[in-house]
Amino acid sequence: MSEQQHKPTLIVYGATSFTARQLLKYLESHPESSQFKFILSGRNAGRLESVNARLNTPREIEVADLADEARVKELVKKGDVILNLAGPYRWHNAENLIRACAESGTHYVDLCGESAFLATTVIPKYHDLAASTGANIIPATAFDSAPSDLTTYLSLKTLQTAHPGSTLTDSTSLFKAKATVAGGTVQSMVSIAELPASQRRGGEFDLCPGTTKSLSSTRPQLTYSLPSPPLSSRRWGSFFFMYPFNRTIVRRSQYLSALSNPSLTGSKEPVHGEGMSYSEGMDFGVGRFRSGLASLGFFMFFGLFFSGRPIRNLLLRAFPKPGEGATPEELESGHYTVTNVSTSKPLPSGETVQVVTTFDADGDPGYLSTAYMLAESALSLVLPPPEGTSLPPLSKQGGVLTPSTALGGVFVERLKRTGKFRINSEIVSSENKKTR
Repeated sequence: MSEQQHKPTLIVYGATSFTARQLLKYLESHPESSQFKFILSGRNAGRLESVNARLNTPREIEVADLADEARVKELVKKGDVILNLAGPYRWHNAENLIRACAESGTHYVDLCGESAFLATTVIPKYHDLAASTGANIIPATAFDSAPSDLTTYLSLKTLQTAHPGSTLTDSTSLFKAKATVAGGTVQSMVSIAELPASQRRGGEFDLCPGTTKSLSSTRPQLTYSLPSPPLSSRRWGSFFFMYPFNRTIVRRSQYLSALSNPSLTGSKEPVHGEGMSYSEGMDFGVGRFRSGLASLGFFMFFGLFFSGRPIRNLLLRAFPKPGEGATPEELESGHYTVTNVSTSKPLPSGETVQVVTTFDADGDPGYLSTAYMLAESALSLVLPPPEGTSLPPLSKQGGVLTPSTALGGVFVERLKRTGKFRINSEIVSSENKKTR
């Protein structure tokens, strides 16, 4: 097949999972579906056939066990990008799939929320290998942790468009959501809890090699807030259980942006400075005092969850099991909004600038919105970019990247064009901080 006739191929591994079934429906009805192909892959032929039978158009099936390294190498050669939904990733041999992609130059995206796996295995072993072949290895391209990463990215980009060379000193996001608990998220928590305490790697800078000894993690707080102004009224949030992982992706983006020199590449991608604080919380709309009480409840729960397997197994009875999911009504009625307020370091004039970025999304966060984001992250890598956008320079270099450093404005614009995401970033105020 000639270069002009080549149709990009997506391989959906773990295609029988609940979230994957939502993703397959989305891909099949996608307005650009004529421009790409997708293959269903997983371990169980019978279950793959069952899922395939529900599609309007049957697709190619590839049965592969990720423990079989030779078979995995054959599999990745059939696609341009692998979408891996078979988590928890440390448990289910994702390393073999990532290695094969890094060796062959095949792109890879997933839903990974396991910082220990990324910090001790994926980044040290496969970042340089992927960079040598041009493969983009992009974990956490869905609700873990694209909204956190993209809102910080857009805040910085908005600031530097108006004030070139300026950087952020503080960035805070509050999530507000109507959501169910995703079974995959629970299993990721279990996979981390099963590790010895010394190997859980919950540090803020764990995905930034060489920085963990010089930079310390921010301690969890009882409350988080967004100020007024720039918002019409002050908002309060409690501890958000995804914050410890989300911040590691934000920090890796900050770390990677320092490796990209826009003066050499001509890129308009934003570049982080040093010294930015980052935090996020969950807004239940209950004010400061009750947000603090909610945080205490979360801390008690996680203390019990990580205390030992017997107590953890009792708690798990209240959560969805692997393969289970929300009802169709819950999927469609779910939604969330991320509001980020970021403040610049003082400008040459002495002023500081505040940027408000909002990321508003339709669909249950852990299932439906996650499926949309994972699909669009993969398509960002293989389809022509929307007009006025281009992939960041790091995407062309390859490596173990993040949603913002690999996909940048292409991903943002693709999400907006779905009609399921409303994303906006603007400078809303300047304060005169000039000192004599």
